[in-house]
Amino acid sequence: MKISRRGFLGAAGVCTLGGAVRLFGFSKSDNATDIPEFKTVRTTESTTICPYCGVGCGLIVSAREGKVINIEGDPDHPINEGSLCSKGSALFLVSLN
Repeated sequence: MKISRRGFLGAAGVCTLGGAVRLFGFSKSDNATDIPEFKTVRTTESTTICPYCGVGCGLIVSAREGKVINIEGDPDHPINEGSLCSKGSALFLVSLN
């Protein structure tokens, strides 16, 4: 079977994920176990303030079983709107020690 590049892209563009998977001969059950789980699944999230300077950027801390799993900027915080400086980004590494 010969298919042109344009024909391939057209077929791939109109197919749903299930259709594209069937198009290439893969079954969903073969690839379902390869999908990794997000690291923040089954965590407790709480908000806090970055302790490094006087700006007071907002953070979201995700914890599981009393251990910090992830720290990220709070997009709902009015000061930093989800962004963090280099010191705030390194907070997760500091919390591991």
